[in-house]
Amino acid sequence: MNKNEKFLILEGIFSNFYFLLTQGVVFTALALYFKFNEILLGITAAFPMVFQLLQIVTPYIIEKFKYRKKLLAVFNSFKFLWIVVLISVLTNNKYPLILITIFAISQAFTSLAGNTWSSLVSDIIPSNKRGKYFGIRSVLISFSTLIIFYVFSYIIDNVSAPFNFVYVILITLIGNLLALLSLIPVDDPPVKSLGTLSEIKEVFKEKNFMKLSFANMYWNFILLLTAPFFSYHQLKNLKISMTYISYATIAMTLISMIFYFVWGKISDKYGNKTVMILGLSFVSVTPIIWILMNEQHWPFAMTLDAIISGVGWAAINISLLILPMETAKRMSPMYFAVFGFFGGLGGLIGSILGGYFASIFNQYNFYINNYHIFGIQIYFVIEGILRMIAIFIFATIRTRKYVSPTIFMFNVLNIIARRPTQRIYENAKIESAFMLKKLKIEKKRINRWW
Repeated sequence: MNKNEKFLILEGIFSNFYFLLTQGVVFTALALYFKFNEILLGITAAFPMVFQLLQIVTPYIIEKFKYRKKLLAVFNSFKFLWIVVLISVLTNNKYPLILITIFAISQAFTSLAGNTWSSLVSDIIPSNKRGKYFGIRSVLISFSTLIIFYVFSYIIDNVSAPFNFVYVILITLIGNLLALLSLIPVDDPPVKSLGTLSEIKEVFKEKNFMKLSFANMYWNFILLLTAPFFSYHQLKNLKISMTYISYATIAMTLISMIFYFVWGKISDKYGNKTVMILGLSFVSVTPIIWILMNEQHWPFAMTLDAIISGVGWAAINISLLILPMETAKRMSPMYFAVFGFFGGLGGLIGSILGGYFASIFNQYNFYINNYHIFGIQIYFVIEGILRMIAIFIFATIRTRKYVSPTIFMFNVLNIIARRPTQRIYENAKIESAFMLKKLKIEKKRINRWW
C-alpha cells in the first residue's frame, strides 16, 4: 500500500467523527435535545443526501480551481461551523433553527467535497484494485466507528447535559482538524477530464449510466422515507439506552469488518453489480424485522438486525463507491455529479414525505393477542417491501463484469458439496436463453448427484 492509499485511509477515519455526529442515533439524540419533532427530524436527517443536488456544479468548480486536494480542504473547513452549535449548547440556546442552519451549511459543502473526493480518488486508485482497497479502507474505518460510536454513546448516557453534547461536538471538531492534516501528503494529479457543464448532455445520453443514476435516486428515496426514524423509535418510543444501542452498532460493525474483506474480493472477481444485488437482498429484510422491536422483544430484534445489516450494508457500501466508476464511460467528475444529483433528488423527496408519513404512523399503536405494535413499525415493514423493488431496478444496469446471484449461489453450493466448481461466466451480456440452458444443466447435475 503506497503513501496516497495510507493517508486516504487516515483521512477517512478522522472524517468518520463528523459522519457519526451528523447521522444515525447520535444526531437523533442531539436533535431531540434541540426539541425536534418527526417532520423536522426527517428533513434535517436527510441533509447528507439532499445536498448531493449541489454536486452538479462541482465539475465547474473543479475546472476553475484545478487543484482538487486544496479544494477538498476548503470544502471540509466549513465543518468547523459546528463551533456555533457548541456555543449554543453551552449557553442553553436550544433553538432548532440554530442546529438546522449550521447543519445545512456544513452538509452543503460536505456534499461538494464528496464529488471532489471521488474525482481525486478515481485518478489515484487503479481500477483493478479498487474492490480490495475500498474493502480494506472500509474495514479500518469500521474499526474506528466501533471506538468513536461507543465513546459518543457513553458520553451522552453518562455525562449530564449539556456537557455530554459539548464533549461530543468538541471531539468531532478535533477529528475534522486531523482529517485536514491527513490530506497534506496525498498527491494531487492533474485533472484528466475537467467535466465542464457542457458534458451534461453527453452524460444524459448514456442510457446505462442514467439507469444507474435513477436507481440511485429510487434507493435514496426509499431510504430517506424511514432512515432517521429507526433510532427515533428506539429512543423516543422504547426509551432504550444509548449504551445498548451502541452495543448493537458495535456488533454490526464487527460483522461488517469481516464482510468488507469478503465482498471486496467477490467484487473484484465477479463484479460490483453481483455484490450490490446480494447486499440489497439482505438489507431488504432488516426493516421487516423491526416488527419485533417493541418493549418485550427489542433485544432479539436488535441482535437479528445487527447481524443481517452487518452483512448487507458492507456489500452496498462497497458497491455504491465503485459502481459509478465502473459504469461511467470515462472518469469525469460530471458522472459523479449527475449520480449524486439524482441521489440527492431522491433523498429530498423521501425526506419530505418520510417525516410526514412517520408523524402519521407514530400516532397509532395497537395490540394483537397482548403483542404491542407501534404504528411506525408498520411503516418499517412497508420500507422493507420498497427496498425489495430496488433489487430488480439495479439488476437492469449493465456492467463490465457481472455474475447473476443465482449462478453465484450455484457455484457456492458446488464448493460446499465438494464438487468441481463449474466455470462462472462473467460476460455481462449473456443471453437469457443461454442462462436458462445453463441452469437446466446445473439442475440435471444435482439430480444425478442425489
